Amino acid sequence: MSNSSPYLRARSPEQKEERRRHLLDTAKSLLLEIPDVHDLGINELARQAQMTKSNVYRYFESSEAVLLDVLVEEFMLWRAELRKALSRGGKRSGTIEHIARAFSATVAARPLLCRLTSIFPSILEHNVSAERMVQFKQGLLAVRKETALDFHGCIPSIPASTFEGFIHLALPLLIGLWPLSHPAEAAAEAIARHDLAALRYDFQHNLEEGLLMLLRGLPSE
Repeated sequence: MSNSSPYLRARSPEQKEERRRHLLDTAKSLLLEIPDVHDLGINELARQAQMTKSNVYRYFESSEAVLLDVLVEEFMLWRAELRKALSRGGKRSGTIEHIARAFSATVAARPLLCRLTSIFPSILEHNVSAERMVQFKQGLLAVRKETALDFHGCIPSIPASTFEGFIHLALPLLIGLWPLSHPAEAAAEAIARHDLAALRYDFQHNLEEGLLMLLRGLPSE
């Protein structure tokens, strides 16, 4: 599409949302190709979306704002997958082991979610407006509350508020484990040594273990 197309000149709310959707879809496609999310800049996003840089800034104030919106969508998609996984538990659906397994497996299945989550406190929460940050935090809180209700549905003896506390502590576990289990080349070569094997991390396995530790410490009332 060219910069002079009717699509770019659109003014209706529907067409504006179409542009925003186009930018987010383009960003997601780029993120699947580039190894480092820091490489996603406004210039490259505008080029790939076939829009001008000024047009992109009408919808997103920075590349971090783009990534925050992608992260919110990833959280929503993950929650839908988690609900399906929780419902497939059979006789084990009412156990903390099932919750930990479903949580870790569905998170690990979304590497883009993991990549963005691991950097949102240190990178993505910078260079965005206070208003946008409030929106992001409200979305994050909504996902947490809804997920806690899903867990409460699996184990009614544990209040949803308690599961909210569990998710609150599970998030930093996820943030830390992803980069530790995906180290830089030099670090990966180092821990490949037999004498340093104890420093290796397996993301899904260690996340499930950590979640179980948190769950086992939850009060039942």
